[in-house]
Amino acid sequence: MPDVSQPPSGFAVQAEVQYQPAGAVADQYVPVAGEAGEGLIPCHASRPLDDPGEGIERVLVVVHGALRDADRYFAVASAAAEGDRSTLIVAPQFLAHVDRGVRKAAPAATLFWDVEGWKGGEPALGPAPVSSFTAMDCLLRQLTESGRLAGGRKPAVVIIGNSAGGQYVNRYAAVGNAPDALAERGISVRFVISNPSTYLYFDHERPVAVPDVTGINRWRYGFDDPPAYVEGTPRQSLRRYVARDVTIVLGSQDRDGASLLLEVNAAAMAQGANRLERGISYGRYVLKLARQAGLATSHQVIELDGVSHSASEVFSAPQVRSLLFG
Repeated sequence: MPDVSQPPSGFAVQAEVQYQPAGAVADQYVPVAGEAGEGLIPCHASRPLDDPGEGIERVLVVVHGALRDADRYFAVASAAAEGDRSTLIVAPQFLAHVDRGVRKAAPAATLFWDVEGWKGGEPALGPAPVSSFTAMDCLLRQLTESGRLAGGRKPAVVIIGNSAGGQYVNRYAAVGNAPDALAERGISVRFVISNPSTYLYFDHERPVAVPDVTGINRWRYGFDDPPAYVEGTPRQSLRRYVARDVTIVLGSQDRDGASLLLEVNAAAMAQGANRLERGISYGRYVLKLARQAGLATSHQVIELDGVSHSASEVFSAPQVRSLLFG
């Protein structure tokens, strides 16, 4: 098990900020169960999750950033919805070991992860070693259960993550299991990946040469030593990823090479100098791999003019609102 007592190195600005406790814990809970055990994931939601009622046409799942501030992301998404009652907004909260204070107000079964581990599907540190990706699987299945939504509706699902949440959504889009199960039931799932620090590569190719390539393909940057949740080969994950509805959203001003929580280790720098450059390169890389493999894909990269590393600016942009609520 990694040492979770100290912030890791490898950030442009040191990572102590994400080791500060989350300000609050969400007020609703979704049960999570898998081969590794059971637990609860806290969520903010625009309706009661045990009885959301009628008129839901869309489920929007919003993944918070490194500070685990699901309340802020829920507020940002709610503002972007502009009173749209047909969308059920749900913001899960992946608490960390440093959130001991707020966890005291939560049920004992509430899951918590390493500060870095939740971003890539690693097992929880307690109370059971459940993958953060298993938590998303359970959340999606339960939110779309035929008996849960009035009228037996099959709502469209959109999953968006910004910054560290974008890292999570990028990896989950490649290896997540529940979206295939939802597709078999006629439920579409869209992934919106906004301004992440790094991406998951499917082979050893990188856009930038770095002096030391040791570890550049380790998980979460590549497929070396992935968590137990990840099944199949990188090639199989690529086929799954390019077949899914994925959009990368980048702020045109998110180009600061010394930005807070920008990863600058060798594995990250092999992807580019800043978030904007990394996102553009990754989009081209995935399209190239799809073309070489003869795979059709609808993937796109959208640049938002004048937008920086800001969740509120991203969510309120007309192009993004169309993806989330259109």
